[in-house]
Amino acid sequence: MSQKKVDEYKEYKKNREKILKKEKTMQKLTMVLVAVLCVVFLGWFGYSIYNSATRPDPDADDTTYTVVDFGGYTDYMNGLDASY
Repeated sequence: MSQKKVDEYKEYKKNREKILKKEKTMQKLTMVLVAVLCVVFLGWFGYSIYNSATRPDPDADDTTYTVVDFGGYTDYMNGLDASY
């Protein structure tokens, strides 16, 4: 091993507790952040579904009816039956 690598290893051994503590803290912080983001996303998703399900329908009072006149069709069918 080169002297540089040896020096780096000795430095790592000397500060290993600090380095490992910092890594564990960063890992915990990352997990907490991911959990918070998941809770926020699920809350937003649930609120959106609830809001769209409970929103009153704007077309509920404006009901339109369509009237279909089958008079021409009935006359045509009666004409077919009479020709046999």
